[in-house]
Amino acid sequence: MSFLSEELEKYIADHSEKTGLNEQSLRKETLELGSSSGMMSGDSVGNFLKLIIKINNSKNILEIGTFTGYSALMMATALPEGGKLITCDVNKKTSEIAKKHWAKSPHGSKIELHLGPAIETINKLKGNFDLIFIDADKNNYSNYFEICKNRLSKNGIIIADNVLWSGKVLNPQDDQTKSIDSFNKLVNDDNEFWNTIVPIRDGLMIIKKRGK
Repeated sequence: MSFLSEELEKYIADHSEKTGLNEQSLRKETLELGSSSGMMSGDSVGNFLKLIIKINNSKNILEIGTFTGYSALMMATALPEGGKLITCDVNKKTSEIAKKHWAKSPHGSKIELHLGPAIETINKLKGNFDLIFIDADKNNYSNYFEICKNRLSKNGIIIADNVLWSGKVLNPQDDQTKSIDSFNKLVNDDNEFWNTIVPIRDGLMIIKKRGK
């Protein structure tokens, strides 16, 4: 489901930051996967993430859910030299697509892929993160939030994708929609954090620890 018409989506793309050739090549191959390509973050989400990285001076990023590596590559292009992005996924096949395209990019060396259940991976990682992007299995969103909220740097931000779930959150029926709705409520009820939903594509939840 698109919340904007194709004409408006094209207008936005035509009047926004353009992606590089490596990103375009990766996007093209991902779209050739068919219906599963819908799991790829769009350019509007990628540009928003790049903006957050730049204005928050992010240097260490954690991504939960790699798919074909499009959002990871988009974010890596905004990272400064010496910046690092750790991305977690369980799918070896789509991860191979990601690695192939990252290797062609001058920013690919900033990305470190960890294959395996994300929660297990996160528990093994050291240090905190300036940005955590959650875009993986929806049934674990609440679990990801609980573990990630303790891994933020002082000005760290968590961004979760697909929190509107094509509008299904208005009347949750299936397990995935109920999980997303529960996550949205969990975050909103956590007084330790400030949050807002931004209606970019399928909805982004922005989460930041409240200042003293």
